[in-house]
Amino acid sequence: MDITTNIPDTLIAGLLCAAFEGGVGYWCTITGYTEPEVPRSVWGEDRIYRHVDYPLTGGAVLCEVTDEDEPERLVLDREAVERGLRLMAEKAPRHWGDFLAENYDADTGDVFVQLALLGEIVYG
Repeated sequence: MDITTNIPDTLIAGLLCAAFEGGVGYWCTITGYTEPEVPRSVWGEDRIYRHVDYPLTGGAVLCEVTDEDEPERLVLDREAVERGLRLMAEKAPRHWGDFLAENYDADTGDVFVQLALLGEIVYG
C-alpha cells in the first residue's frame, strides 16, 4: 500500500534547524551554499536562514563529512530533502513518527540529514 503525505516546508525547516544547530555537528561541516534564484524565507520572515531556507527554495547547503581525509562534497538540496524524508519513513519509523508529530529533536534531525546526504544512518 502506498500512502502519500503532504508535508509543509515549515515543518521540514524546523527539522533542518534541529539538524544543523544541534544534530550533525559531530560528523558534518557546512562548507558553503548555493543561493536560490530568488532567496526567501519559508516562514515568510525578512531574515533568511541559509541552512534552512536554501534547500527548500531552490538552493542548497554544501557539506562535507568532518573526519574524512579527502571529503566528498555533499549537496543538500530539495532532491536530497525529499530522498531523506522517504528514507526516514522507510528506515527510521520512530524518527519519522516523531517528525510528523512535531516531537523531533537534534537526534531526529541528525538521522534525517544522514539519510538525505548519505542514504543510510552511518553515525550515531
